[in-house]
Amino acid sequence: MAPHTSETTVRPAATPAAGVSADLERSLTQVGRAILRLEVPTDALPDGVHINKTGHWLLVRVFESAPVRLSEIADSSELDLSTISRQVRDLVTAGLLAKVPDPADGRAALLSITGQGIEVLESVSEARRRVLAEAIADWSDEDRNSLAIGLLRLGAGLQHARDYDERI
Repeated sequence: MAPHTSETTVRPAATPAAGVSADLERSLTQVGRAILRLEVPTDALPDGVHINKTGHWLLVRVFESAPVRLSEIADSSELDLSTISRQVRDLVTAGLLAKVPDPADGRAALLSITGQGIEVLESVSEARRRVLAEAIADWSDEDRNSLAIGLLRLGAGLQHARDYDERI
């Protein structure tokens, strides 16, 4: 039997993995980039409060996971602890996050969102929903519902795949 070489090895033609088209992958990338580019609308913030996109993202993460250690946020986001630390410090100073000692480990701190942080998060989310509403204003209710259901399913599937990859 002859050894396999690049000349003797027959490879099947590339096919989309499980029916995922290049168009779907590109469109999801485009949507993801567009959402990441959405600025925090200053008119949605209370007087004297200034946060950027990263600050908004951190408020969301703490809201979803509180109480949470700073290191857990850095690990889950795959960002450097010093980068996250500076942002969190600014959010604590602004009164949007609270930082308390971790009762299980006095060297660590736990983060939670404050009442004012929740108000800011709700205001920014409402402003972002207005932008999304404008983007799909001419869609039917059925199309909007189908998109929401599909994205929820996709998010759950991606989380499942990520959890599986972390186990192996």
